[in-house]
Amino acid sequence: MTNVVEQSVEIQAPVSRVFAYVDDFSTTKDWMYGLSKIEPVTDQLHGVGAQYDGVMKVGVPLKARIECTAWERDRLVELTSVKGIETTQRWTFTALDDDRTRVDAWISYTLPGGPAGKAIAGAVKPVVGIAVKHSSEALVRNVEGLG
Repeated sequence: MTNVVEQSVEIQAPVSRVFAYVDDFSTTKDWMYGLSKIEPVTDQLHGVGAQYDGVMKVGVPLKARIECTAWERDRLVELTSVKGIETTQRWTFTALDDDRTRVDAWISYTLPGGPAGKAIAGAVKPVVGIAVKHSSEALVRNVEGLG
């Protein structure tokens, strides 16, 4: 079963700063709740085609190789799994004015079926809402702290 989580936050910073922060894989563990590992597996670190291996601990460790499948500077980053847990993350950026940005996150994930999938779902679902809330708060705090 596919699950979708959506979240929006406003950040007191220009869209170029917010986008650069989210687009930099090396900062991701600083704000994304539960992310214990993210490593590039391609020489390309930004834009369509860049790939990363990651492990997210949300109740249980979930492993995936993700690939950037859509990228538009200061507007969009989309990451889709090519191996491991099935997921798509879409981050859109909207300049509200010169110094304020709205970030909209759309995250879809599909857990495996069968008894193992039910056990994973039981561990993951209660944590997802907390993870999204903490990630959003950390993103705001970290980017605003850059200014």
